[in-house]
Amino acid sequence: MPEPNENLAELRKISKILLLTNASVIESELAKIATSEDRKRMWVLIDGLRMPKDIASQLKITDRAVRYFLDGLSAVGFIENRKGEPPKKILDYVPPSWMELAQVEEKEEGEGEPHAKSAESETSA
Repeated sequence: MPEPNENLAELRKISKILLLTNASVIESELAKIATSEDRKRMWVLIDGLRMPKDIASQLKITDRAVRYFLDGLSAVGFIENRKGEPPKKILDYVPPSWMELAQVEEKEEGEGEPHAKSAESETSA
């Protein structure tokens, strides 16, 4: 009989294969909620360590915009969002094109130029 650690490792492999196999479907479902660049950036920043206020601060958007997005993700089962704890993804998948959005954000901040947010992107988040 396999050891518990071997079982866990095998389950992780299977999970990764299923995630990669269904990446396009997952991205499509995520895109129904992450309807703006700010929301896509929020998804990238959800790591189980950052609190919602930290995400809002990093993206220079309102706490309310982050809370609305997290509530939507929680309602459809994409994240665990317990009060007083950082939100955590159920599926640890970030579409590659969304990672590029976060990298653009970091590059712009590194250059000393503030990232301009349109009123539309913040209110739609």
